[in-house]
Amino acid sequence: MLQFTKYIKKKIMAANISDTDVIIDTEGITVPECAHGPALMFVRYSGSDAGRRFFACSAFRDRKDCSFFQWCDEKVSQEKLEMKKVINKSMQPKYSHRQYRERFQLVLKGIHKNERQLCRTCGLFLLPDEEKEHEDHDILNKINKAMLKLPSQLFTPLDNNKTYAQYLFSKKTVAFVLDQLKSLNKTHVICLGAPRIHEAIMNEETGTLKSYLLDLDFRYMQVYGPENFSRYNMFNHHFFDGERSVKFLTKFLTGCSHDQVAMVFDPPFGGMVEALSVSIRKISELWKSVTKAPTDLTLSILWFFPYFMEKRIIDSFKDFQMLDYKVDYDNHTLFRGDVKKHGSPVRIFTNIHPQKIKLSADEGYRFCAVCKRYSAKENIHCDVCDSCPTKYGATYRHCFKCDRCNKPSKEHCEVCRTCQLKGHSCDKPSQGCHICGALDHKRRECPEKGSQKASKRKRKWVENRSKKKMKC
Repeated sequence: MLQFTKYIKKKIMAANISDTDVIIDTEGITVPECAHGPALMFVRYSGSDAGRRFFACSAFRDRKDCSFFQWCDEKVSQEKLEMKKVINKSMQPKYSHRQYRERFQLVLKGIHKNERQLCRTCGLFLLPDEEKEHEDHDILNKINKAMLKLPSQLFTPLDNNKTYAQYLFSKKTVAFVLDQLKSLNKTHVICLGAPRIHEAIMNEETGTLKSYLLDLDFRYMQVYGPENFSRYNMFNHHFFDGERSVKFLTKFLTGCSHDQVAMVFDPPFGGMVEALSVSIRKISELWKSVTKAPTDLTLSILWFFPYFMEKRIIDSFKDFQMLDYKVDYDNHTLFRGDVKKHGSPVRIFTNIHPQKIKLSADEGYRFCAVCKRYSAKENIHCDVCDSCPTKYGATYRHCFKCDRCNKPSKEHCEVCRTCQLKGHSCDKPSQGCHICGALDHKRRECPEKGSQKASKRKRKWVENRSKKKMKC
């Protein structure tokens, strides 16, 4: 299990740390669109095309899922543009949101529960005359109304790590999130890629919470109307129904106080943090505009992400902190606390003061009076660091040479001048720019970016990194 954990960590990190960067600032540039909305601009730092910028699908990093690709300096013919329009249209859901809702009402009111069917292969509730079209598919039969209220349990989870990653929250995690939202006096919740939280709120009998789901998964258009759901791409802030969806989200936020709104954000763990951050800020701007929130206030956010992505999130949102709460998921063994020695590696990152989010002593959490926050039992306060430093696993130990706490599995290396795993290679990679090696900037701001000299230097860096992996 430990080796599998390391493998998953490497896969997630690889999706975020590679020889390709996303370029957020596209002002003055005509951005093309694929079936999933405006493309993102990227630049690659190795190979024969190092430094050359290109557009690719924002949601799908694998060309098998979305083949869109276009060089930024490419002159696209009218014929090719028309062909792309045809391709984009062919990749859209079969029905509109309104048509999906009309079909669902027929299923709900016109078909007996013993006759109701869901094609799990297509993610489609079937009408009586459609059974033959799906005869070789995975069909779920006898669907009662109680089951229809739990669509996340009916639909087959889409587990593409970089796009959907529908690892669904456990009942314990859902209950924890709802309890926290209520204790914080929130009434309106924007669920960004968190269908199970949305589902739980929609099924609450008290009605103290209201929810609006933003998700790429078209299947939810069947069970939720536009007043509760919009198909949305979180990587480029694209509403598939355009201004119509924005109006419904605006209506959802209208009438409530700015401090009554929160966002629950559960993105794919392989997703690009920089792109996700832009979407969060744009939704926050809408919240601020609609609720007339003071300019110095920010939308309350609960962001679910692996602990080892902490730096990426903090780089984008300086006011975020990581909580010790271990987030459990139902359908992923790596993220289930009951099958892992140290519990799930997924945490909550938030701009809400940690002291306000109470963690249960029955689950091993305690309040640290010095840090003014709740910490896990293994996260013992370090007087030297003046913090509770343990992120995951056994209690971290303080290294006076590093002047920080590290995992107990590491020991100080005089060559690397930092704590490393035993048996590591001392070929220390550059901690600064991957292009020129300077420590005062990262590759994105490198003045040599795209030059021939930089390309050679980058290739050498990649070769050295490969050699180091082989030694390990």
